[in-house]
Amino acid sequence: MIRSTLQSVLNVALSDEAWEQATLPVANGGLGIRRATDITLPAFLSSIAGSQELISQLLPQNLQAVAGTNEPSFTAALTQWQTQTGSAPVVPPFATAQKHWDAPIVTVQENRVMSAAPDQTGKARLIAATAPHSGAFLHARPCAALGTRLDGTSLRIVVALRLGAPVCLPHVCICGAAVDSTGRHGLSCRKSAGRLSRHSAVNDLIKRALMSAEIPSRLEPRSLAQHDDRRPDGLSLTPWSGGKCLAWDFTCPDTLAPSHLNTAVTGPGVVATKAEAQKRNKYACLSHAFHFVPVAVETLGALGEEASDFVHELGRRIATVTGEKRSTEFLLQRLSVAIQRGNASSVLGTVDSGSTNLDVIYYL
Repeated sequence: MIRSTLQSVLNVALSDEAWEQATLPVANGGLGIRRATDITLPAFLSSIAGSQELISQLLPQNLQAVAGTNEPSFTAALTQWQTQTGSAPVVPPFATAQKHWDAPIVTVQENRVMSAAPDQTGKARLIAATAPHSGAFLHARPCAALGTRLDGTSLRIVVALRLGAPVCLPHVCICGAAVDSTGRHGLSCRKSAGRLSRHSAVNDLIKRALMSAEIPSRLEPRSLAQHDDRRPDGLSLTPWSGGKCLAWDFTCPDTLAPSHLNTAVTGPGVVATKAEAQKRNKYACLSHAFHFVPVAVETLGALGEEASDFVHELGRRIATVTGEKRSTEFLLQRLSVAIQRGNASSVLGTVDSGSTNLDVIYYL
């Protein structure tokens, strides 16, 4: 029933593999729609362990031998949990927390999902989905005023991309390339208009975040190097670190692009980190006068190492000014939403606006 309802709400056809991934926690690459059968044992075992001290206080000594953690039902559940996970029992004081009983079950399920990946593309997609903050858009409160609300079509597309579910009918892109049912071609197609909107949205977000931290900045500054006309995406007008102004340049490499697959399967965020190194080499001429930061975020949400450090530092500075302790969390969510909205636009951008075949972005 939950699976059928989720398909109706998202308007996404969920295969057995996609549904298995969807039931994983967001941090493990899923949607956080947990199945009751997956959390029954952790909930039961942790509740019995948590009430053991109270049971020992309430019951007489002769009844304690068959109550609490000595109860046959607890022993049977513990045996089932060990068989399912292959792990040793959780010991006090951690035994009272459900998450410690749940973690091994999630690990087994995550490994099962990973082993079912049909090809290198599927494996790279699953690895990227487990990267820190890649699923931050799923935690964002849908508020249009804050820019954290995804419309129905965009939400449908980005969830399908995360789960590897079909999002469109096979068709020919405006660039002439073939687009399969996953719609992934649009994420790297140079003629898809969504890529430009995603780039502009993220740079505007960084500029406004700097303003919240009381650091004025401007986009696309000119004449930063005497003998080089290269322009980064933005520049702070006051020093950021070491007496130098901040210069940043954003890029969003496609995790699943054929040229990145061999790198993407080696770990989460590796493609973004590689793109940051390329950006740093490109703007090496600015390093003597500015504190240059390459900001790379993959299409599936994984942040590069320097991007992660920069966002966390910016969030910390915003928290210092505003007093909002969750500033970093909110900034990561807004960044994730901007990336995913751009992904949806990129997928939609593969269809010619003048075509009569606009129903290729189909619905169930």
